[in-house]
Amino acid sequence: MSLFKKFIVFTSLCLAFTHAVPLKGLSDTPALAARNRLAKRANPQIGEGIDVNNAQIGGRMKPAFKTAQELLAHAVFSEKGIDTDSPIFTHYFKDDHKDKVKKAMLKLMGNPGSLDDALKGEGAEELGQIAFQGVDTENSDDDAGCAKEGTRMYTEGYDSDKPTVVVCEDSWVFPDKLNCDDLGDKLTDDFATVGHLVLHEYTHWDWLLKEITGGEIVDEHGTLLKSSGYGLENAYKNLDKEDALLNADSYAWYATETMWSVKCKKDFKEPSEEEEEEDSDDEEEEEEEEEDDD
Repeated sequence: MSLFKKFIVFTSLCLAFTHAVPLKGLSDTPALAARNRLAKRANPQIGEGIDVNNAQIGGRMKPAFKTAQELLAHAVFSEKGIDTDSPIFTHYFKDDHKDKVKKAMLKLMGNPGSLDDALKGEGAEELGQIAFQGVDTENSDDDAGCAKEGTRMYTEGYDSDKPTVVVCEDSWVFPDKLNCDDLGDKLTDDFATVGHLVLHEYTHWDWLLKEITGGEIVDEHGTLLKSSGYGLENAYKNLDKEDALLNADSYAWYATETMWSVKCKKDFKEPSEEEEEEDSDDEEEEEEEEEDDD
């Protein structure tokens, strides 16, 4: 065999070996895969009407995106998360919803592999296609947009690849951060943050999640034949759990209760209106005493 033919054979063998056994450091190791996932993760865009230089309003938007991811991370990966025997999940869903809820939440996070991984990154790459803005969209005339009483945020184009989330002024009433000292022993609306509202809106994105959930995630306000699932108490106590898989507040409040239960190392009592009624009775008694004094 000539030197030239020997060279050709040797080169072919080297190439075959290279393809058969990847060189160390170039293979798709778990660490590299994790870095690739993080590199592809993103947060939504901040658009018209939200001044990021205003610390009291627009400057709170990016921290809210981070909080939304923290809520999702605890719901899936924490010691009271979806794969544990914690009863929190069944406060809001049927037990057999676990697989779809977990897949939807992982999708919004960009499919991280652990709690630490989820907390380090941003959200799914697709979240970068969402625009959060502070002015009503042109299509909002049909439902009054931010002028509708009680509207904090709403999503337009939820069935498209580039939806818009409108942030109304009522959103900024909610806090950015909480700590366990701010919370009592019972679940209340005070547990909600701006990040909680952001997570609620994420779940409306049918283009991303409908294939997982099998339907559109909506705000279930209730009908003559169906109980409302909008708001903490309705999502927790009143909504038929059969309908929870397609109810946005079920996701947001499940994640919120889970995270604070872990952080505060306690189980919270179920929400109720008893305390509000007691406070009202106390105020009436005080007014009557004042009138008697006069």
